[in-house]
Amino acid sequence: MDEAQSSQVEIRRLWPSDKESFRDHLLRLDPRSRHERFAGGMSDDFLAQYAENCFGKGDLIYGAFVEGKMIGAAELRSNKAIWSEQAPFGRNIHAEAAFSVEDSYRRRGIGEKLFKRIRRAATNHGVETIEIVCLPDNIGMQSLAKKFKTQFTFEESALTGRLTARRPTAFSLMREASGDAFDFGAALFDAHWRAVAEAREKSA
Repeated sequence: MDEAQSSQVEIRRLWPSDKESFRDHLLRLDPRSRHERFAGGMSDDFLAQYAENCFGKGDLIYGAFVEGKMIGAAELRSNKAIWSEQAPFGRNIHAEAAFSVEDSYRRRGIGEKLFKRIRRAATNHGVETIEIVCLPDNIGMQSLAKKFKTQFTFEESALTGRLTARRPTAFSLMREASGDAFDFGAALFDAHWRAVAEAREKSA
């Protein structure tokens, strides 16, 4: 049994301290995965710059980790959403989602775990509709989205899927807030040990 099959997957929210791990994950994407995620064969320089700009006010990102290594990510982006622990009910917010999983970790249910986490976050932050844009040949993304009753339409050489988020509950809001607090602590812990590892490498 290989690492992708045997190791437990941790899904958590990413913070600015995770920027380096997110960048490295994107850089490890093979040409096909880059094409599917960005609708083109993006260069390393593009991906590094993209990661640098992905932690703004309207960005919410979750990572999938195996033994401390980020092997997948889900992004939820909106210029109207509030990604803090409050409930802007009735704002009819729309957000766009995107997913990436490294090739050797595909077909392990990781994309589905990321999708569920994104949907929960959208529910708890007033997002009414989640949009997913993918190429017509990205069968994997279409199959994943359809598990969540996403309807796809053809628009300008790409497929756009729309998923209506559910209404939040007191329990889902509490779960989101406690999860974010835990994830923030985990991000700080990971950043600390990355710094320790880098210091050891330099002194070796």
